[in-house]
Amino acid sequence: MAIARREFLRLAGLVAGGAAISACSPIYRELSGLPRTITGWQPIAASDFRVLSRLSYGPAIEEREQVINMGWKAWVEYQLAPEEIEDEGVRWRLRSYDSLELDADALALREQEEVSLDLQRGALLRRVYSRRQLYERMVEFWTDHFNISILKGDCWFLKGIDDRQVIRQYALGNFRDLLWASAHSPAMLVYLENQANQGQAPNENYARELMELHTLGVEGGYTQQDVMELARCFTGWTVKDHFWKGEFRFNGDIHDQGSKVVLGQRIEPAGQHEAELVLEQLALHPATARHLSRKLVRKFVTEEDRPELVESAAQTFLRTRGSIRATLGHLLEAGLQDPGAKVKRPVDFIAGGI
Repeated sequence: MAIARREFLRLAGLVAGGAAISACSPIYRELSGLPRTITGWQPIAASDFRVLSRLSYGPAIEEREQVINMGWKAWVEYQLAPEEIEDEGVRWRLRSYDSLELDADALALREQEEVSLDLQRGALLRRVYSRRQLYERMVEFWTDHFNISILKGDCWFLKGIDDRQVIRQYALGNFRDLLWASAHSPAMLVYLENQANQGQAPNENYARELMELHTLGVEGGYTQQDVMELARCFTGWTVKDHFWKGEFRFNGDIHDQGSKVVLGQRIEPAGQHEAELVLEQLALHPATARHLSRKLVRKFVTEEDRPELVESAAQTFLRTRGSIRATLGHLLEAGLQDPGAKVKRPVDFIAGGI
């Protein structure tokens, strides 16, 4: 299907969702049908514009006026409480994408392309029109952090549930809750092949990603032996099929019943509870606090090294027992006026230009 250059640029934002697009209904009909009304631009200080540029997908007239009238610190506090920001307009625009609200059984009966595109369209619409701009930034951050490709297995319909019940549910909540939900997410278990992790042949994929990417980081102090032992803890963590398709299930019959030692902690046989004990340990580990803080600094402040800011954010994370809101609030107040360079992603230009 031939499309005009302008239509192509609008559709290009969908690529950020993780899959190539072909022969789809143009999203520009949704995006251009209800344009924001622009009545004029008030002059804005460079420092205020820097805040908007880093925390939003291209400041609209409303966000500019809010920062000018409230001051950037008050606006950041306002954005850190998205539950108090009315956002009916974006919900109205999402009304035709009903697959975003369906359970796994219903989604599995839909066309794969329809479900995948609805997820991507919904993400772009929210970035363009939501008044909860910082929240959407954090949704993007955690979606990248807990990466799941919709191109693998049943992830094409499971990822939408993960987006709704894991990422969006806890984007500004407590990291322990977010990590816990992600570990129990059928989409994550399928993507990293833990649904086939059995005691007789442990699969290390999820255990390794959990330590290396989701919590401790590459330099977090764990060993290959820790990965192997953690994989044993996660044996039996699988996904239901047939009835209640796509729900988490623990299968004790394929769980490794022996004792394990992870990060120096001996774990006695306790079925599903074994891995959950390790999740608690990983969620509030000092290495996790530093790893997450370093990524947040690069996301919102600068690509350059800022060890003091990383350390102060990590201490806030540990002091608040993993509060994402408190950690981000501290980091933004302390670092938003940092003049260091920040590189925008292609989706930022696309969402900001629509």
